[in-house]
Amino acid sequence: MTGKASSYRHKDALLAGVCAEFAQRLGWNVWAIRALAIAGLFIHALGTGALYIVMALVMPLLRNHEVEESDLASPELDERQHRIAELERRFKDLENGPR
Repeated sequence: MTGKASSYRHKDALLAGVCAEFAQRLGWNVWAIRALAIAGLFIHALGTGALYIVMALVMPLLRNHEVEESDLASPELDERQHRIAELERRFKDLENGPR
């Protein structure tokens, strides 16, 4: 299990990768999130520390349930998406009527 747990760690992680994960999800700079976490430690150390620990435990579970687009990529799916796009275009043409 230790080998698997280390694979959950974010590539920019300093401790457990919580700030790096939040930064990636929000599209923010990782150091901005870390600065907010440090400010939180000064404001309410126990609450911020507890939240960090909970998020460090929960984030790997969230990552396990996410499905990446590369997992869904297949020629059949690409063909179906192309056909759906073509049908949507035809429906739009029908809705707009003759020109």
